[in-house]
Amino acid sequence: MMILRRYMLLHMCWLLFVFPTLLHGQHKEIGRLKSQLPHIGDSVTYVDALNRLAAVYQACQLDSCGRYASIARDMAVRIGYHAGKARALRNLGNYYTLRPHRYLSYLFYNDALEESRKAGDSVNVSQVLMNIGIYHYFTGKQASANDYVAQSLKLTRELKEDSLHALGLGNYYAINYTDSSARAAATKALQEAIILAEQYRDIRELLYIRLLLANEDYVAERFDAAKQRVRQVLDTAIRDGFEYYAMRASMELSEYKSRLGEPDSLVFLQDAVTHGVAGGYVGLLLPQVTQLYHYFQQQKDTLQAARYSRIALNIMQQQQDDMQQGEMDYIAYSLQDQTLDSLKMQSDLQKTALQKTRLAQRYWQYLFIFVVAIIMLLMVLTWFLIRSYRSSRLRSMRLARVKTEIAAANEVLKKNDDFKNKLISLIAHDFRTPLHNIIDITGFVNEDILTPEDATGMVMEVEQTATATLTVFEEILSWMRTQLSGFVYRPHSFVLTDMLEVAARNVQHLLREKNIRLELRIPPGLTVQGDFEMLQFVHRNFLHNAIKFSPENGMITIMALRKNGYVEVFFRDQGPGIDPVVLPGLFTYDSESYAHKRTGKGAGLALIICRDFIDKMNGDAGAVNNDKGGSTFFYRVPEIDV
Repeated sequence: MMILRRYMLLHMCWLLFVFPTLLHGQHKEIGRLKSQLPHIGDSVTYVDALNRLAAVYQACQLDSCGRYASIARDMAVRIGYHAGKARALRNLGNYYTLRPHRYLSYLFYNDALEESRKAGDSVNVSQVLMNIGIYHYFTGKQASANDYVAQSLKLTRELKEDSLHALGLGNYYAINYTDSSARAAATKALQEAIILAEQYRDIRELLYIRLLLANEDYVAERFDAAKQRVRQVLDTAIRDGFEYYAMRASMELSEYKSRLGEPDSLVFLQDAVTHGVAGGYVGLLLPQVTQLYHYFQQQKDTLQAARYSRIALNIMQQQQDDMQQGEMDYIAYSLQDQTLDSLKMQSDLQKTALQKTRLAQRYWQYLFIFVVAIIMLLMVLTWFLIRSYRSSRLRSMRLARVKTEIAAANEVLKKNDDFKNKLISLIAHDFRTPLHNIIDITGFVNEDILTPEDATGMVMEVEQTATATLTVFEEILSWMRTQLSGFVYRPHSFVLTDMLEVAARNVQHLLREKNIRLELRIPPGLTVQGDFEMLQFVHRNFLHNAIKFSPENGMITIMALRKNGYVEVFFRDQGPGIDPVVLPGLFTYDSESYAHKRTGKGAGLALIICRDFIDKMNGDAGAVNNDKGGSTFFYRVPEIDV
């Protein structure tokens, strides 16, 4: 009886390790999964749903479990889904375990383990290892069983799968609790499993752990406590549709009552058969069905005896069918072995023939190898000479390139130094002029040479000159900031007319001096994208340049238009135009041609800065001579509508 009870516990271990996270309420879960199947379009998700259904059915309807597992396996093989195939094979292994056909289940478990490792499914690997360990226990290989269980426990611990780990600890207890040398470790494992099971509150884990606790009470001869725990498991299993657990709990109660000489042991045994038939687990009940048949035969109850006789015949027929299925699998494996043996024999014959051929051709091979070695030596020598020549040539080319780069860098440094000197000269000149004017006016005032009206006019002129000089200085400082590596261009949108009117007000005194008329031909609302100070620097310098070279009573025209996503702005004057020799390099710095440019002192540098600003705003600047005299300076920048 003790051995029978251990087998009963291990069958429950096997079943529970199939799917440890089953939800409360079997029929609701089954109905939900079935309703989802027609709406699943992804094949992988469909296989997962089939495996889930197979796992859910294992505790309540074994035939449905096998059917869905087979469908899942076939579909997973067809689409090459290794993880789904591994779970389906594990479900089939558990199905045949409960038929029972243990060897066939072992074959499926081995396949499931291989597929799980291919798919990298460590959780499934841990479950299959535990299943194989229980199989080895059933076949009397205690050491192998403990080895597989230890591997499973180590893996669940590394994966931090506490729920699976609790089940593994329970299985360890079920395998080892009768071994006196492992009794203490088994009891400790059960206590740890209790803590984890209470933490996760999974209904199937709790049922399993309670049956193990009942077994512990039974072994310790706490019979009332054991019966109470099993009764709780039976009530919960019946309520939630766990036909398998209801069958096992009924068998436990029947055994307790029989051993204690209490009535109703036969009633619980009949209940166990009823639950087993309802769930399709009758293959596990042949001893119990036989016992009931003999009992009713002795009681002359032919009706009940006939009923259990039919059940026994069905069980034996089912076992015969399963054996045939197993024999088919054996034949498949045998054919595979024969094929491998045939291939091995062919390989040995081919090796023998090749060996004879090699002996006959060995002389020629040695000669061929010698000739090839000589040729390769010559090729290596030739390659070395060519490589040496190429290396020497590359070094010469690199040296020449470095010299050219150094010369170019020196030229750039020379131009930059000349540009710096010109820029310092420009700043010094622009600051010297207003300071001299202030000194002269102060001297005139001290000597009473000027009248107050003349002094007032000169002071206003000096103020305008100083203001313009300060503006130029600030613009040069702005340009210097753009040359720093930390400058970040952040464009904004501005109305062009507003900007040009501000720039025109700054040069009104210059326009009045030469009686020059300024005309704006700007479309209303036209906007430009850029930096405000950079654009105004360009506007002021183009205006100053146009005023400087325009004749008295002349006219300056500023026009703008949209073209291909850009705004183009033109400053047209009526001056003498630009020397065609100077025109191509007007916006670039060249120390040799700088003195020949159209512009006056410092203005050439200002145009260079203008060009640099426009480049930073993703635009372009230039100048052309007009057909009827004069010149036109222009720039273009991207447009943004406000």
